[in-house]
Amino acid sequence: MKSLNLGAALICIGVLSACVSRNERPTITIEQPELTAIAMTQVTLAARVTDKDDNLKSIAWRQVSGPDDAVLHVSGNQAQSIDVHLPTAAGDYTFEITATDDLDVSQSKRFTVVAKSLQETVFVQLDDLLLQIYEADKALIPGIQALIDFNQDGVVWRGAAGYRDAQQTQVLETDTPFRIASISKLLSAAVTFSMIDEGQFTLDTPITALISPEDMPPGYSIEDLHVAEGVKRGGSLTIRQLLDQSTGIRDFISYLHDPLAPDTRSFIAALQGGEDDIPALWHSDLLIADLLGRGLTQNLETMPGEKHLYGNSNTDLLAWALEKHTKKRFEQLLYERVLQPLGMDNTYMDRHEPMRGSEQIAHHYFYIPEHEEIPPELSGNHNVVARQVNTSFAWAGGGMVSTLDDLNVFMTALHQGQLVEDPQLQMEIAEHWLSEVPEEGVQEHYGLAQERFDFEGYSTTGHSGFWGTNATFVEPLAIRMVTASHQVSTDSFYEFEQAAIALFHELGLKGVAPLTKETQ
Repeated sequence: MKSLNLGAALICIGVLSACVSRNERPTITIEQPELTAIAMTQVTLAARVTDKDDNLKSIAWRQVSGPDDAVLHVSGNQAQSIDVHLPTAAGDYTFEITATDDLDVSQSKRFTVVAKSLQETVFVQLDDLLLQIYEADKALIPGIQALIDFNQDGVVWRGAAGYRDAQQTQVLETDTPFRIASISKLLSAAVTFSMIDEGQFTLDTPITALISPEDMPPGYSIEDLHVAEGVKRGGSLTIRQLLDQSTGIRDFISYLHDPLAPDTRSFIAALQGGEDDIPALWHSDLLIADLLGRGLTQNLETMPGEKHLYGNSNTDLLAWALEKHTKKRFEQLLYERVLQPLGMDNTYMDRHEPMRGSEQIAHHYFYIPEHEEIPPELSGNHNVVARQVNTSFAWAGGGMVSTLDDLNVFMTALHQGQLVEDPQLQMEIAEHWLSEVPEEGVQEHYGLAQERFDFEGYSTTGHSGFWGTNATFVEPLAIRMVTASHQVSTDSFYEFEQAAIALFHELGLKGVAPLTKETQ
């Protein structure tokens, strides 16, 4: 019996051995085992897996080597192709596909992906793009400077083309400081955010909690800050409404249409002489007195909180109220609460405090066309810096000087939640928006001192400025952009930003899809 059992066992082993010997390994065919791509882009690895025995159990993918970890997007255990999101680090990456059958017999093949750095690929294209924009628009702009922070591993591109001035005597550099115009509104708002974060007040605190009747210019009450249909409601204005500019108060800057406005008076004084006719410094009390004296809070067309009406009055009114509340100049609040903590060593309120950093700021130009409402002697393209126009009236809503890098530091802190700790306030900053009349293909919104533009395929959030400046965060790319072309009424900086965004989508940077013709 023992010999019979042993014989049977040997027969079974023989049969199984024959079965195993007839089982063949899965076959893997790769048409492109070596690929070249750009770091931070997505590459597809594709293979064809077959099994003659029709007993394929699984397909597995892994990264074998490389200067950093890539992200492999694998769908299930039968995927014959995968998408790989390459990291920032350039170099050679090796990936392996392994096919295994039910008898655990396997076959493996490898891919090599050479990832080229953004510096040697994308940066070169950005340099060319910026130069193309400048060459096309140099009859309109003195120069253009820009920064793009890819928000990953410290990869930042900087570029500049042209000159600091239209006379082409000094080359524009990436670290040349410039007047940032209404980007100032966002920095000014950060002062308010920090005080809300400390619990001093909330977004919905009325202005009466910050100022007293004694703070008002002679002859005016707090209620005079909003008068509509004969009813005074100034005391009901809230911090939120001042930030999102829904108070209904008109802009005290007239863009030269009102001869009594500070901007018109300052330009006339600079172009025709007569500096004695304007204050040496448009300080906050003067600005609020001008706002009330010219009736810009009277006969308003909208109720508080009803509708967004863009301008500079709300920002300056809030900054002035914070001065009264804290007994400190707003420049001091800005420095203590924003600039110093963030290390923004080249940013300051122009004319209201000493310069920080380089004194060689970029010249910016204001083209004033002939218009029936504008004094004819003001027409022309004027160098505001060389003419020494007293722009101290711009103040909290538009009077700061900064640099590309300082603004990037600020935008980083804003969008990474470093400015405030309160989760509720962070949510309000990110999600509170008032819609404006949309342009064709673009939805425009204004929030807590931020602009958001929703295009087909991407959105930008930040703030632009009158002197041809912009600081913005771009989704879904998750990059920051700061640009300045130093000329009013040109689209050069927008042209560069939109072309750069289209380029990144075309390259598939960070896995984004190409934009359609309609979105570019």
